[in-house]
Amino acid sequence: MASITKDDELCSFDVPEAVRSSYSYVNYKIVLQITPKELTENSYQLVYWKRYSDIRKLYETLHRYHQAVYRPGKFPDFPGKERFLERYDPVVVEERRIATKNFLNYVLQHLYLRTHDAYIEFFQKGEKVLLPDVETAILQPEIINSQVKNIQENIPNESLPILPDDSKKDELLLTTDEEEQIEQVSTNCAQILEDLNDIQFEQQEEINKEQEEFNLVKQEVDEAAGSFCFFNSIFL
Repeated sequence: MASITKDDELCSFDVPEAVRSSYSYVNYKIVLQITPKELTENSYQLVYWKRYSDIRKLYETLHRYHQAVYRPGKFPDFPGKERFLERYDPVVVEERRIATKNFLNYVLQHLYLRTHDAYIEFFQKGEKVLLPDVETAILQPEIINSQVKNIQENIPNESLPILPDDSKKDELLLTTDEEEQIEQVSTNCAQILEDLNDIQFEQQEEINKEQEEFNLVKQEVDEAAGSFCFFNSIFL
């Protein structure tokens, strides 16, 4: 099943607050921050309010699945079940809030978990909140030119020392934006490799299942053929 997010989107979970409801349970606010890689699209959030019991149920389902498919890596820990009145304890609420955030971000990094049916069903009917664009002031050429002119007028009319030519050295320096782009590309490549490994693992698992079914059918056919030969040898 497809994920609730696209592969070309940068995503992260946050659990900024927890609120006690009028029905004697605590609601946890889960925010999925989504940033499209296309500059023409705005970033947005998907907001969900979930009871801890529902979050705990999702955790147990995905934890069992993680163990069943023998995936490497340690699955995040989760707080145990507390007594009824302890659920309102600020210490307990904060512990659950942090654990939920860590658990959901772990799931988000693994394709086999974020495409699980329980995960898809859990994150239905979220409230979409568009984030405003960050506006930047446009540089005015006339202001820049006037500043350069003022600087030149303040320089004394004296011979300046000749500085070494570092033009070739400067050509090798990267801007902050370029470094961030390179780092982002590296991160995306690592994520793609991990997703490919997950897909390869799932395909191998399907092949193993089909091989087991084939072996069972072959065994039944062999047993039936043996029985047929046995009866023929008796009556002939």
